[in-house]
Amino acid sequence: MFNKSFTKTIIIYGFIAGLLTLAYCLLINNIGQIPLDGKKAPSMFFSILMMVLAVKNYRKHNPDETLHFWEGFAVANLTNIFGACVSALGLYFWLSANGNTILADYIKQTIDMLNVPAVKNGYVKEMGIASFNTIVEAFKILSPKDIAIDEIFGLKGKMPLGILVSIMISLYFRRQYQYIKKP
Repeated sequence: MFNKSFTKTIIIYGFIAGLLTLAYCLLINNIGQIPLDGKKAPSMFFSILMMVLAVKNYRKHNPDETLHFWEGFAVANLTNIFGACVSALGLYFWLSANGNTILADYIKQTIDMLNVPAVKNGYVKEMGIASFNTIVEAFKILSPKDIAIDEIFGLKGKMPLGILVSIMISLYFRRQYQYIKKP
């Protein structure tokens, strides 16, 4: 069963992962880039690193340093989700407090990219003009809340990517109890 360090480990490492993601976004912004969408993708590395460290720390505090697969899976996933929530809240407040200049620049840049003839023709050919116009209109009404939700649940969000990673981490750090047969 879970030991006393379960909640503490998740909160500490998840909080650090969220803060590292926010620091990365601020760094990218200070360089002059818009820290949303593809520019934010490398921040997943911080979540993965904190998931690994959380599972390793949790296993260290278990008796005989044992760890079942489901324990590692739960610790890694919950650390990832907590970190995503911290970074999503941070992004929400940062984008809201910035007068939406970063978000407005992101929307303008994305719509401009979508209207490049080669990109537009590709979308129209695959999905039709109505779907293309729906995508453009959806970008026009994008809000900080949408960015925050996408940070957690979106296609490139941390929750979907974290599930596969947490399986691999759990398998790597899994260590069962050793039963010794008595002669």
